[in-house]
Amino acid sequence: MSDTPLLSVVVPFYGVEDYLLECLQSLQAQTLRDIQVVLVDDGSPDDSIEIAEAVAASDERFQVVRQANAGLGPARNTGQAHAVGEFLTFVDSDDIVPHRAYEQMVASLRSSGSSFAVGNARRFSRTSGVRQSWAHARPCAKDAIATHILERPTLAYDRMVWNKIYRRDFYEEYRYAFPPIKYEDWPVTMRAHLDALTVDVLKTPTYYWRERESGDSITQQVFKYENLLDRVISAEQVFDVLDRQASPVVRSMAHRHLLEIDMVAIAQAFAVAEASDVPRLLELSLRFVERLEPPHSGESRYNTLQYHALKAGDADLLRELAIFRDAGGLAGGTSVSRSRLKPWRWNLNYPGRTHRATPNNLYELPFTALKLQTLVTSARATSERLDIEATAQIGHLQAGDDDAVAVNLVNGITRIPLEVETFDTIDAFRGRSRVGLRFGVDLESLRGRHDLVWPLRFEVTRTSAGVTRTSPLTGAGAGSAQYPQGAFFGPSQFLQPGLTSGNVYCIHRVAFPTVVEVLEASDGAFVVRGTIAEPARNAAVVVVRPDGALTFPATLESGLDGIQHFTARLDPAVVLDGDSSDDPFLHTATRRVAMRTEFGDVDLTWPGYDADVEITQDGRRVALTRSRFGNATLTFGPLVPHVDSARQVGDDLLLEGTHLGLPVQEGLMWRLYLPDSDEHLDIPVAVDVDGSRWSSRTTLSSLLPDVDRPTQPGAPAADYSLFFQTQGYDTPAPIVPSALGALPIERLVAGRNVLVTSIAGSTRVQVR
Repeated sequence: MSDTPLLSVVVPFYGVEDYLLECLQSLQAQTLRDIQVVLVDDGSPDDSIEIAEAVAASDERFQVVRQANAGLGPARNTGQAHAVGEFLTFVDSDDIVPHRAYEQMVASLRSSGSSFAVGNARRFSRTSGVRQSWAHARPCAKDAIATHILERPTLAYDRMVWNKIYRRDFYEEYRYAFPPIKYEDWPVTMRAHLDALTVDVLKTPTYYWRERESGDSITQQVFKYENLLDRVISAEQVFDVLDRQASPVVRSMAHRHLLEIDMVAIAQAFAVAEASDVPRLLELSLRFVERLEPPHSGESRYNTLQYHALKAGDADLLRELAIFRDAGGLAGGTSVSRSRLKPWRWNLNYPGRTHRATPNNLYELPFTALKLQTLVTSARATSERLDIEATAQIGHLQAGDDDAVAVNLVNGITRIPLEVETFDTIDAFRGRSRVGLRFGVDLESLRGRHDLVWPLRFEVTRTSAGVTRTSPLTGAGAGSAQYPQGAFFGPSQFLQPGLTSGNVYCIHRVAFPTVVEVLEASDGAFVVRGTIAEPARNAAVVVVRPDGALTFPATLESGLDGIQHFTARLDPAVVLDGDSSDDPFLHTATRRVAMRTEFGDVDLTWPGYDADVEITQDGRRVALTRSRFGNATLTFGPLVPHVDSARQVGDDLLLEGTHLGLPVQEGLMWRLYLPDSDEHLDIPVAVDVDGSRWSSRTTLSSLLPDVDRPTQPGAPAADYSLFFQTQGYDTPAPIVPSALGALPIERLVAGRNVLVTSIAGSTRVQVR
């Protein structure tokens, strides 16, 4: 480590022996090598200190500072006092950092001169995989260099400290210090946003935020009084900052965020509060809402109801509202009833209509709020036909067996009626009703037509309880084949179902496609063969990496059909050389594969759902696979057996894949994590091996829980993840994109809905 490192990283830790090493390893793997890592032992009671000291002993860039337990905020302040780098950042000890994150953020700051940089974040867990952090979706939706919270008010939602790199002189000039409370981030980050000359915003993920199955992180212990007290103190400090410095727009945005997150957390505490805690909880609630701006007209009516109940100090109503929400009353299907005196009006069936604390108009539902909600659940396609299953329900209304339903294929201003079959499936009220739709399109009938306006979209009309609504068909759910194989319309056109802007489901036309016909592994390399609709003189297959594109020359020849054919050979050793994973949790990466000609780069269209072609290289699995967009992509990651086929055989679920030479016979299990716990139940699954392939059968009835387990509203009664145990390490079993065409699989078993699906690339079985 240099005397003046470029970046100082402060990592406080307390009771994180299960996670600390993974965090520190992600810092050791940073491509920005010139770093100082200050590890602050906040009086940790477990073996975390031994882990920290072992890392520090092996890497001179790491140093350990010890103090008596004082809390996360003071521990960060201690670490900052030992920081000597030009730049400064903070990391929570159970999280992980992508290996390029610091290099990218520092490079941005050096180029822009901004006071600090903000990076996007992902949430992750062993059961839910990796997903976008809700807190950073809006602030980090787009790159913005040298911007400011006054120009980008959504940065008011950017309340965490760990996704930022500060100039240390800026941080010390304003003497930022974290208060000795939980939720200590936001008072500091709000001040910094307002004090900054400019800030850089990066859309790329620069931080992975762990969500523990045990529920023992600070952010997951939301309803404890001490936790709520710290939340209110933090909010009061934010109020003080806003009152001194913020513009009306920023103040309004921050207040809205406080209402949507903090106020709701306080209000929901009344569902579980002991009677003896209610008086002090009411006092705390009033202390908070007295400084909170009233909800604006566009705010959720339910949140507005809770605001008025808090303002009035009505504990009984607050408890009713909180229990209603916890029981799933807001899970997309809140029921309504017609007004007796005004039958053209609808009333929301929320608790508290007779309470004086709540205005009557909050229970009135505008007729326009009864919107048709649609969702593709699966799609299957051949070269002749596209078949779709979807759901369509008018929000707040129970679907009836006699409802009228119509589906049209929309061609510009022309609507082509399609035959529709309805069926019972899970509705917005978490029951079963006739909200399911089956319909299809004869693709052959579209061939040769010159009047088509692309893309072709679908439109659904439904009448329930005398209300008629029309809506475009919208995107597919997790685990569905959102992008099934398409169809060729001659050599120069290819039709591909999928999503377009606004999450609308359409049939797209790809003109002059470059098409993969054959993918195979030969002598340790990938061989790609296909056709180029637009004749070229030179061609190469390129694999696009963060550091540039790798080029693999393609041979060209003209076939008897007049179509130009290509063959290219991709060496996985060349692809992996100097490349590393983008995902620090799953340790995987996906690289775009394209055809480069004198006309530019074109994605390689892969029309079928053939199985992945995979090669083992340097202890990693490298595969060419079909992306959900219908294109060929290259992926690589750890040597873990993948699921590449899932289907129902009688009452059993049959899973298959390649074992990559790993011992799988005794290492396959369905894992069920217990509520708010790292403890889990494992149900072993017998595995058969035949050559390079493995297979397993699971009788779905064996996964039915004996009793319903307590869950969050809308959550399944049981949620199993398929795990492999290989080489002493448990990891969720990934499912390749080519297998998604068979999912979801839904079965009614002993009166329970059993859903086989994929979430975040893992194989799941959910029981409801």
